[in-house]
Amino acid sequence: MVGDTQLELIQLISGYSLYNEYLEINIEGLHHIKEIVDNCQDAIEKYKSKGIEVIQSGKYDEDEFYYLETEKIFGVIYEIGNNGKNTHS
Repeated sequence: MVGDTQLELIQLISGYSLYNEYLEINIEGLHHIKEIVDNCQDAIEKYKSKGIEVIQSGKYDEDEFYYLETEKIFGVIYEIGNNGKNTHS
């Protein structure tokens, strides 16, 4: 993290995911933007009420993350997550 900005570099090792799908269409570029939220489930419900579904999710230690189907709306996938122990103020 640099201030409030986090740059995430992803290397594909195994398995098929949204990253593979992105690279099949795009050689490079911005894949997703993440919003850190206090309550992931509340945020998911807010997006679902607008017709935006979760397309991939996961958990790493205490960090929950959810990719939303927003590429056609924003031109990029929107991610929400709680950032694990490093929650924002």
